[in-house]
Order: sequence, then structure tokens, then C-alpha cells
Amino acid sequence: MNLYELNQLAIQFRLDIGINLNDPIDFFPVITNKIKNLTIVFLDMPEDISGACNIINSQKIMFINSYHSKGRQTFTAAHEIFHLFYEKPIFTICNVNSDDEIEKRANQFASFLLLPTGALYNYKKENNIIKWDLNSIIDCEQYFQISHEALLYRLMFHDEITKDEFNSFKPKIKYHAIRRGYGLSLYEPYIDKNYTIGNYARLVEKAFERDLISNGKREEYLLQSYLQDLVYNLEEL
Repeated sequence: MNLYELNQLAIQFRLDIGINLNDPIDFFPVITNKIKNLTIVFLDMPEDISGACNIINSQKIMFINSYHSKGRQTFTAAHEIFHLFYEKPIFTICNVNSDDEIEKRANQFASFLLLPTGALYNYKKENNIIKWDLNSIIDCEQYFQISHEALLYRLMFHDEITKDEFNSFKPKIKYHAIRRGYGLSLYEPYIDKNYTIGNYARLVEKAFERDLISNGKREEYLLQSYLQDLVYNLEEL
């Protein structure tokens, strides 16, 4: 699968979930809403593992490193979508700096999904960007909610910045974002603990409501998926 095909695949996925090609994606709420059989588990993982995924009985499950920034977590989720939808449904662990060809394709798909090529150039045109600098780069990554490093790689891929510029733009992103009036949410975890979102909780609650499981079994399942708030703090939520 070449780069053109990966870009087209990402474009079609956007269209399938009802997202305009030039629009940013509030990624986790969108995919948990649009992909009804998807469960996302945020887990304490080693720094060099970005995530993992599997399909069990038609249920799509992705695991995201809870220590990584929101931008990185979003990129990982987009990466896992490639495995879940376009690869064989086997348990896959994804390393941050893997040289595996399938992992490279998943990264390219993720980049195109979060920021289609046409959207990048449309953004450049609408914002009158002649030469990318740190101001325009931070504005762009904030708009598309894509990680700083992922955008830098993308711009270098399109020969919009040089390797030297990549290295000069990369450090101290939180400091530079604050100086430009942005918050830090993109550069800090979306969820920073063991936690589950998506279809799993819906399935457990549905089974309980239909008297298919007892309340004790319901609580056991919720605790196993790090949803202790639903067990211990239900009245306070």
C-alpha cells in the first residue's frame, strides 16, 4: 500500500465517520461515538510502547499509554485504527520507534487521518503561510490537535521544513505554546491513569439492566476495567 493509497484510505475513514476533510477531529469523543464496538483502555505502559490493539468477538479494543501526551495518545489511537480496520485482527503491540514496515504504514495512515494532505495545504493557503515558523507550526498543531512531533515530521516529509529546522523547532514545546497563549492540554495526557472508555462499560450496564449478570458481577467487571468510579462513587459523579 503506497502513500497515495494510505491517504485515500484515511480520507474515506474520515468521510465514513462524518468528518469534513479540512476539519480537526476531537478524536476520542468522536471515535467512541462513531465506532460502536470500540473500547479504549488507557494503561500504565513503558515509555517506549505507545499502544496495542486486538479484536475479540467483533469487539475492537485499543490500549493507549496513559503517560503520553494527548497529542501522542491521539496519534496512537489513529495508528491503532489502521491495525483494527485494515490489518489482520491479531493482538498487536506498537513500539514508539519501530522500524517494522506495517508499523510505518500505520503511522503514515494516522498522520493522514488526523491531517489529510489537502487539509494541510488548505490550512497553509487560508493562513497565508509562505514559510513555516514556530508560530505557524504551533497554531496548526493546536487547530488540528496533532502532536508537535507528528506535525514536524509531516512538514519535513512534504519538504516544508528542513532537518535542521525540525531539530530547532522540536524542543521546549510547552514553554513555546504558553508564550503564544495556548494551554497545555495537547502536551499533557488526555487520560493519565488506568481507565476505560467506550463500549465495554455500555455492554456491562446493558447486561446488568437485562438481568443477565448480578450487581456483584457487574461491579467485578467494572473494577477489572478500571471503572472503580462507577462502583464506589456513583452518587458523586
